[in-house]
Amino acid sequence: MSAEPFTLARYSEHLAQALESGYRFLGFEDLDGEPPFVVLRHDIDYSPRRALPVAEIERQLGVSATYCFHVTCPWYSVEVEPHRAFVEAVLEAGHWLGLHFDASEISSDADVVAGVERDARRLEALFGHAVTAVSFHMPGRRTVGGIELPDGLVNVYGPRFFEEIAYVSDSNQDWRGTDVEALFAGRAVNRLQLLTHPFWWRESYGTIGEKLEELAAELGVAVEEIATWEQVELIRRGAA
Repeated sequence: MSAEPFTLARYSEHLAQALESGYRFLGFEDLDGEPPFVVLRHDIDYSPRRALPVAEIERQLGVSATYCFHVTCPWYSVEVEPHRAFVEAVLEAGHWLGLHFDASEISSDADVVAGVERDARRLEALFGHAVTAVSFHMPGRRTVGGIELPDGLVNVYGPRFFEEIAYVSDSNQDWRGTDVEALFAGRAVNRLQLLTHPFWWRESYGTIGEKLEELAAELGVAVEEIATWEQVELIRRGAA
């Protein structure tokens, strides 16, 4: 029997099924690799600490993923401890470094590109690893798919990822109708970008509300300060 959803045990099962079905796990620099493959990406919205258990499961299975960190955001900065140490631990586990960037309040595409370049180079200087992928935070708040990035930086919301490569995300603990186990078991797609948020994956199942309450307590803020409107609505309806 499968482990509970959105637990670390269940995450390990998903990866094991993909490997059993013959999928390879590639980085964003290998998008023209031989299928079937998965480009596994993690957006670190709130807590670099929560990335470590997921990174360790992947290391044990021989899987590499791209971890997209903010340089600085309201909830953490990779330039200070202990967050910097968590990023280093993820990289030491054999994973790739990506940038998570919030463009929602930037009106000009040119200013977005300039900010991405600045933060990507800062990440590279801090950790000595190349940044290839750029993931935009809350892409539904602003059109980002058409933004072309320079110097080999891949916009993970570019058209290719919706026209040539399938896309599946665990946003708000919801696969949005995708049966991930069946997808991997039946090899339903040959090219896939799989996004997960390590913050949601724990030893035991918990609701979105429970996890955000815990985070709010750690940060010393109200849940409403960290939750999106969608999350607030899910909590209000008792659906999360």
